[in-house]
Amino acid sequence: MKEKTVITPTGLSLVSYLRDLFRFKSLLWAFSYRNLRAKYAQTGAGVLWALLNPLISLLILGFVFGKVAKMDMNGIDPFLFTSVGLAGWTYISSVAAWSGTAIVNARNMVTKIYFPRIVIPLSTALVGLIDFTVVLLLIVFLFWKNSMMPSFNLIYLPLFIVAILLSGGATGIWVAALCVRYRDFLHVVPFLLRIGLYASPVAYSILAVDSEYRWIYLINPLTGLLEGIRWCFFGGIFPGLEMIVFASILIVFLVGGILYFTRVEKNIADII
Repeated sequence: MKEKTVITPTGLSLVSYLRDLFRFKSLLWAFSYRNLRAKYAQTGAGVLWALLNPLISLLILGFVFGKVAKMDMNGIDPFLFTSVGLAGWTYISSVAAWSGTAIVNARNMVTKIYFPRIVIPLSTALVGLIDFTVVLLLIVFLFWKNSMMPSFNLIYLPLFIVAILLSGGATGIWVAALCVRYRDFLHVVPFLLRIGLYASPVAYSILAVDSEYRWIYLINPLTGLLEGIRWCFFGGIFPGLEMIVFASILIVFLVGGILYFTRVEKNIADII
């Protein structure tokens, strides 16, 4: 009689799950490459769209908040000021927009073979770095155009890039899990992104907001991230309180997202 191997689900700890995820790191790169081709190589504009999307957003936001609303930007060119805030926002919004359908688009693999499904939303976080890099190049160009030099605080930018990556990963995990579990959430994501663009200090500083309303912005974790990135480029007072709130929410958001995703993952093949 032939021996049979039966695979049964077990309650893996968080550490064991992350160790299992590391074993499938090559699959993470494969999904990232596939998503990259689907997002840019197979479109008419190709990689050019990676430049057009943030550039159009920069022109609109910089004109509206800097030229029309004339918000205080500490004497900095409004387009340069906006581009720095847009760097973090473009990345987070790109990951959120793509993570919603990422698992559904990979249903053929999800329903046939085993691998940590969390690889799928994490791959969208890696592809989002293309958009982030494009905005960084725009920032470099605008600094040159305005004959300005960034602050010495720029040496801390790698730490904020790590924070951006963790934020994108957490966002992708939550969006992917919620869109699989509640398909209506696919329609909620674009709505939240439209609100978040103006509810976050992307094209203006939190200092431009009246002090009595400033506490509302502290609830938004992106406030600390975006203000911190600006501090790297322009200097000034370090946004200590905003960063503490951001770091605290990020840790809870990331760990909670992984735990929630592992619960949804058990039935993900049946749901999709």
